[in-house]
Amino acid sequence: MFRNQIGQVTLEQACDQTTQLWSYAPFVSHYLDANRDISLIPWPDPWVLLYENYYCDIAKSLGMLYTLYLSSHRPKDIALVMAQDLDTKQGYNLVQIEQGKYILNFEFNTVVNNTLTENLKVLRRYTAQDLKIDLY
Repeated sequence: MFRNQIGQVTLEQACDQTTQLWSYAPFVSHYLDANRDISLIPWPDPWVLLYENYYCDIAKSLGMLYTLYLSSHRPKDIALVMAQDLDTKQGYNLVQIEQGKYILNFEFNTVVNNTLTENLKVLRRYTAQDLKIDLY
């Protein structure tokens, strides 16, 4: 199982492998709404996300977050961050770990750090606690 495999390597390697895995997920343009109130309508849990098999940019980030959090690494400081580039106004749905030491889904199939994302304005931030991942 993939989560067991990434539990045997460093967190940095686990981030790289998780990004590579999720780069192969089939992409759809719209599945999850960035403006949804997750206190009223929560994001799909990891098993529903996999079952439905629709992966917009938000869903891919959510899948990466679930994968890493549910591995033996279980990063305490992990969040789904919705941000916008201040210059281009392009939106990003990112997985941020250890206050930006590792950022997934900023560049395709690549893990970056917060020095490459300094020009982003955070619009929303969902922690593991907000997403209630401990229930899974």
